[in-house]
Amino acid sequence: MNIERPFIIDLTKEDFKAEISLPKTIYSGKQLSDIYIAPTLIKLELNKKGEKPVLTIDQKMFTDDIYKKFNRLTYSIGKLNRLAELIYDKLKRTVLLYLAVNDLDKLTDRNKKCKDLKKYNFEKDLTFGELRNIFSCVIKTDKEFEQFTELDNGEKRNKFSKLFDDYITDRDCYTHGILSFLYPNFEPVLKVKPPNSNEHYVGLTEKILRDNLLTYKHIDGILSKINQKWQEKTSINNKTNQSN
Repeated sequence: MNIERPFIIDLTKEDFKAEISLPKTIYSGKQLSDIYIAPTLIKLELNKKGEKPVLTIDQKMFTDDIYKKFNRLTYSIGKLNRLAELIYDKLKRTVLLYLAVNDLDKLTDRNKKCKDLKKYNFEKDLTFGELRNIFSCVIKTDKEFEQFTELDNGEKRNKFSKLFDDYITDRDCYTHGILSFLYPNFEPVLKVKPPNSNEHYVGLTEKILRDNLLTYKHIDGILSKINQKWQEKTSINNKTNQSN
């Protein structure tokens, strides 16, 4: 899959910049129905004399189109976050189904990366990243996953693991990032602080948001196939145990 992802913007907190935001209250009759916002970052450069530049207030920052664009982006990012929650829940079920018919101790001894799973507390809720690491270990070490077309060779499994890891990284940006526009073209940017990384800004486009939806569909489809197979297997094992 040729997926576009959020890209780093050349803008840091060390830059001399300003943020302008003017909330706009929206009423339906006398009833408050919404509050529009469209925070805009302005990157300022000192003039040749090193003097502080004058901040220009552009009326374009306060048009209905800009407010509505920010609303649409907020909705889109919120939807991506909700879809990622659904993937988290399905991934959790997938891992639990697998562990119901496979020994955890044997899984964590399969290779070096699988051994790293021993540090996880399986008695508590695992994080999205931890679940993904378990799942990656499973699909790369269990030949049963070769029955799935999307995972029937090592290269496909590696690519899927990387795609899933990137999806979770981007999900973290969408969940914790702070959305703004970047003046003068009003491109959407997120201020993010990933684990073990400095705070920085990433840019978004409509294609990036659409590609995240495509990634969701791809991951969800594969997890659904695996869930169905392992539910069938669990059911067979339960019936066998009951007959014995």
